[in-house]
Amino acid sequence: MAGDIGYLPSKSFCGRLRGDALNMTAEICGNRFGRNLVRPGGVKYDLDRPLIDKLLLKIKEFRNDAVQAAEIMWDVPSVLERFEETGVLTKETAEQIGMVGPSARASGLKRDVRSRFPTGTYRFNHVPIVTYESGDVFARALTREMEINRSIKFIQDILKNPPASPLMNAKVENNAADSFAAAMVEGWRGEICHTAITDKNGGFIRYKVTDPSFHNWFGLACCMKNGAISDFPVCNKSFSLSYCGHDL
Repeated sequence: MAGDIGYLPSKSFCGRLRGDALNMTAEICGNRFGRNLVRPGGVKYDLDRPLIDKLLLKIKEFRNDAVQAAEIMWDVPSVLERFEETGVLTKETAEQIGMVGPSARASGLKRDVRSRFPTGTYRFNHVPIVTYESGDVFARALTREMEINRSIKFIQDILKNPPASPLMNAKVENNAADSFAAAMVEGWRGEICHTAITDKNGGFIRYKVTDPSFHNWFGLACCMKNGAISDFPVCNKSFSLSYCGHDL
């Protein structure tokens, strides 16, 4: 978003921060994109105390830099001029078209799979839902900043008091026959839904993944109604959708 309005200090800041976050993932599983980390039945890698301490230090540094990257942007009047009242998506419209994730919460909807359908650690460790009401580019940017801060706090709390349990790496048995199953998680863009249908032998007849972008692309179209074409780039980035996620 900072880049699309020509504010390069925060753009440069955030570009480096993205690399720092990816490098922390590589510390855990050896791959910056988390490949081979999650598997059916659990995860493949555990965290020992030295790695936890290293991650806590890196996360603290990351948070300090992330706060500064946002603060220098909010202090510039020209940034606020481009963000405020641009690309407004009302709460009513967001609800009607089924918006999910931070883009929905920026329009005042309390939609978060971690709270609505909690599983695993989210049953015991709750993440506060971050919402804003104005539904404009500013709201979507601010919601994302607040999400970063809340997520960092959540991760720090978990790492400081990790569960005393073995690595979750259960053996996956055969699929149930003639069954339908659905699972949802909250991704960084919003709700990700997996559904599966099996045959009489437990084989997959149908497996479908619905990306949050499938729900949210129409939100971008709605917020651009009667808007200036020059607003499209920053509105587009404020939703930060997946181009390949539309028809999943």
